[in-house]
Amino acid sequence: MSQILDTSALAPAGPPDFLTLEEAASVLRVGRSTAYREANAFERSGGRTGIPVVRYGKQFRVPRCRLEEQLGGPLTWPPTTPIATEPEDAPQPRPNKRAKRTVASRSTAQLSLAVES
Repeated sequence: MSQILDTSALAPAGPPDFLTLEEAASVLRVGRSTAYREANAFERSGGRTGIPVVRYGKQFRVPRCRLEEQLGGPLTWPPTTPIATEPEDAPQPRPNKRAKRTVASRSTAQLSLAVES
């Protein structure tokens, strides 16, 4: 006989040990661009300023303990503001239909008038 495991009991009640940058931005109540700017500032400054991050490949992860240390207390979880995600039915960007500019060439008559003036 197989048993069905209740995985809800195994899930941690608090925040995960490593947050995505979007989750950290939501906790800090800043925008996504600001979070990435601060994460890059953390890397450039050697950890003196910005949001504490660890890179895994090309992805940033924010260690919860370092963020709580920086904030001076535990994180409120789940974040009070929803984590920004794109809805599945979000409209796709339209392709750029801007017409190419053409350079009008001057006729020889126009050139001769311009030289005589």
